[in-house]
Amino acid sequence: MVHGQLPQGCGLVNAKLDEFFWEWLMQPESVQLIRQIIHNAEDPTAEVPAVSASPHQLHLRGTPSGGRPSPPGSPHRTNVGFSREDVEQIALPGSPHSPPTGPAPTPPPPKELDMPSPPPERPVSPGSGPTGVGNSMLATKSQTIPRFWWPKRDQISDLGQEHKDQIHSIFVKQGITDGIKTWEQCEPIVTEVFKLSKYFAAPIFHKMKVFYDIIDRSSISKRDAMMAPTPVPITEMMVIGWASRKIQPEDPTLSFYSVVKKDHNDWIEKEDFDIFLHAILMTHPGLDFLLETQEFQDRYSDTVTSRIFYIYDRKDTGRIHLQNLRRYQPSIVDTWKQLEEFDDMKMIRDYFSYEHFYVIYCTFWELDSDHDFLLDKDDLLKYDGHALSRRTVDRIFSEVTWKFTSAVPGKMGYEDFIHFLLNDQDQITDRSIEFWFNIFDLDADGVVRDHELKYFYEEQVQRMECLNYETIAFHDVLCQLHDMIGPRVTGEFRLADFKRKRKFAGSFFSIFTSLNKFMAFENRDPFQAKQEQMENPNCTAWHRWCADQYLRLAMEEGEDMDEGADG
Repeated sequence: MVHGQLPQGCGLVNAKLDEFFWEWLMQPESVQLIRQIIHNAEDPTAEVPAVSASPHQLHLRGTPSGGRPSPPGSPHRTNVGFSREDVEQIALPGSPHSPPTGPAPTPPPPKELDMPSPPPERPVSPGSGPTGVGNSMLATKSQTIPRFWWPKRDQISDLGQEHKDQIHSIFVKQGITDGIKTWEQCEPIVTEVFKLSKYFAAPIFHKMKVFYDIIDRSSISKRDAMMAPTPVPITEMMVIGWASRKIQPEDPTLSFYSVVKKDHNDWIEKEDFDIFLHAILMTHPGLDFLLETQEFQDRYSDTVTSRIFYIYDRKDTGRIHLQNLRRYQPSIVDTWKQLEEFDDMKMIRDYFSYEHFYVIYCTFWELDSDHDFLLDKDDLLKYDGHALSRRTVDRIFSEVTWKFTSAVPGKMGYEDFIHFLLNDQDQITDRSIEFWFNIFDLDADGVVRDHELKYFYEEQVQRMECLNYETIAFHDVLCQLHDMIGPRVTGEFRLADFKRKRKFAGSFFSIFTSLNKFMAFENRDPFQAKQEQMENPNCTAWHRWCADQYLRLAMEEGEDMDEGADG
């Protein structure tokens, strides 16, 4: 088999071709074909029996009819071109969809056939990665390709004996003989065996009661029933039986996903988080002051849920799938565990921060003049001291970037406002960049051009003139921004350009949408900004804005209290 000449730097392609070649060479049909070719070369007069075409050979030579080729070991490549006997020979025990991990018996080649030694695998990247398929075959003297890819699990396997023993030890340690009666007794099992946050203990205990019909299934969403003791103790075998369908201790993300979602769904919905957030509100010491205020408890839960879906539900479908939980950061699984480390909820920056909730809720309340929990265009125009231009607000309310969830035409709900606020104050994230890019892409052709930028800049110039500010010519602004972003095509700004220069994307968008941020950009002190970044390298623009607003709100509240005392 002769490889084509490939350009320098195509090591990955060469490695894949070598892999396919050696996989083909190890097939029984290939060995038989080579034997017949050599035999025919030695005796041209001999009759060459027909060799049946192998579906596996066809698969290796071209792209499968179903679509793009898939890597070895994937479900699309399972047992292609093998007979039933071949599959029984090489299948990995317990995993019929996996390639072989060790040598498999194959017919020895004839003495006259010298099987060539596989060449050294071309490294994909120097100094990293596995030794290569070819080298591992040489080391094991195997005629089959060893397994080199292990997909992450997406299904729960039975609970191992080690974990069953751990559950038994916890029962013994607590002196439980007849079964668990309260969620507190369940907590060590959740943290030590299931590897989940201790704030999952009460919801998991509640789900066990529902699973075994100890309480009515309709009670799954009733918060009050969650904290109550069980009338029927949950035995050790009942815990193991439930966990065998839900828990994968080696994969906390899979366990989290399986526990939170409904049994009949393959995704997480917003309402699935209700009982888990209620457990935090009821048991976390940093939220004790909310126990008597049901309204703020509900708003806090709504805020946390919206922030979770903002990160993980990138297509705004109202669903979070397992692959989303594995892909995006910050990890909600890890953040939930961090709740155990801090009694002060202001110390948690991601998702659960009470400081962030307070700022979001108060900002919304200040804009919602009639307090109907809906914002119209005039309400949003008051945001950040009337910083946004009307054309920007019109584009936001046109819902070209995302559809409002308020179900009221022309009105933005609380969840929609959270979505907008995160996009406006943290403009280096993919979601924010995509949001503002779609605002500017008036013709939806995937490119932002000068006439689209000029449409927004015209209003900015008018507002500066009304305030007697010195204006800047559009051409000068465009040249400066062109140097800042450096688009690959002159005069055409694409989404990839902003993601490549995400550090400057926020400044680019703000110049055309927010007068306050435009003025701040023109009068910025680059040395001060650099110093702030060095002092707080892990502090994002969102964190800084929340901290500033929280301080402002606290000072205003203090002044109101002083005025009330004086009165």
